[in-house]
Amino acid sequence: MRSKKILALLCAAVICMSTLLFAGCGLSGQRAEPEGIASISMAVCQILDALEVDGVIGVPSIAEDIDLPSRYEGATTVGSPMSPDMEVLSRLNPEVVYVPRTLEAGLSASFENAGLSAEYIDLSSVEGMYRDIDALGEKYMRQEQAAALRAEYESYVEENRVVSDEPQTVLVLMAYPDGFYLIVTADSYVGNLITLAGGTNVYGMDYITDGSGVAAVNQEHMINTDPDKICIFAHYDEENAFNYMRNEIATGAIWQNFEAVRNGEVYYLSSEDGFGMSANLDWFRSFDFITDVVFGQAG
Repeated sequence: MRSKKILALLCAAVICMSTLLFAGCGLSGQRAEPEGIASISMAVCQILDALEVDGVIGVPSIAEDIDLPSRYEGATTVGSPMSPDMEVLSRLNPEVVYVPRTLEAGLSASFENAGLSAEYIDLSSVEGMYRDIDALGEKYMRQEQAAALRAEYESYVEENRVVSDEPQTVLVLMAYPDGFYLIVTADSYVGNLITLAGGTNVYGMDYITDGSGVAAVNQEHMINTDPDKICIFAHYDEENAFNYMRNEIATGAIWQNFEAVRNGEVYYLSSEDGFGMSANLDWFRSFDFITDVVFGQAG
């Protein structure tokens, strides 16, 4: 009897040892070791491509008019930036998922619950984007590529920004098709573009927001800013958002308090010219629009 018990124990030990070799004793459902990179942002995919980083295995769903870098054409689609597919990401099990920092508050718990490692990239301003490009260059030993991107950015701004003893002041608004709008501070992509181009955002970096670079409207305070220009971009559904703002400005009594409105200095910043919530490597196009159209001259 004793020999049979010993034999049974030895068999159990062998089985457990075999399982350990392949999946860990008692952990046969555990995911394999993480491998590769996923991104839920096309802007981040384009940055990684510019840095010549390989190994991207997960990419966001993209609109038909946006080209995925050919380097990542075989990657798996992992859903939209606002609603990534956690099940697909869990199956891929990447070493890291890159996410725009503006989405951290809404998505961090989902990544944590899925056991996925997420890192957040600053796309809230051009300057913030290039700081994180530098960091990615260090991480993936692509310092030379990162330095080239930064040099291009800095020289373009230096050569093309509008220089004036009295910079134009600008009120930036973000319109929604639902019938409201928010003010946009200098601590945002479009607000930062205004600053880089040589203007002054009437709501500066020190204006209190929730960290997103936008804030609710205080109409009395907004009137008192008395901007030289008003720039408006849409959060989504651009056609209806812009129609709402045009009607609001044409019929709303408060807007006649703005000299910019009376002078026809209201500009609509289209997504076709690269305007939106997030910075990307195509910021040059938006910068040129601001310097040429908004400030009335090419840099």
